[in-house]
Amino acid sequence: MKKSILIIVFTCAAFLVSCTPRTYEDISEETETSTSPTYTANVGPVIQANCVGCHSDGGRFPTLETYDQVKDATQNGDLICRIDQTQSCGSVMPRSGPMPRATIDMIILWQKEGYKN
Repeated sequence: MKKSILIIVFTCAAFLVSCTPRTYEDISEETETSTSPTYTANVGPVIQANCVGCHSDGGRFPTLETYDQVKDATQNGDLICRIDQTQSCGSVMPRSGPMPRATIDMIILWQKEGYKN
């Protein structure tokens, strides 16, 4: 009986020690961070995957299908405000849930660096 309790205690201790507080966002920061993001390589694919489903031509929401449309939405502040949950300007986009922090930061960096295509 003592031996089985000892095995259980060691097993639980091993699980506790092996756990790390890293989240999906922490891991994605390592893979998604770009030192100089461009629309074609970085921003466009994110917008395509997360926004165009609702923000396409003919929809009731602003269209985000082209570089110029995304750049305009970023310049007027609405796109960054909507995806960045640290700001308060309405519901967080996309509606499926907030993007990883690294992705939001990458789009903000794209803006700060002058909207490289």
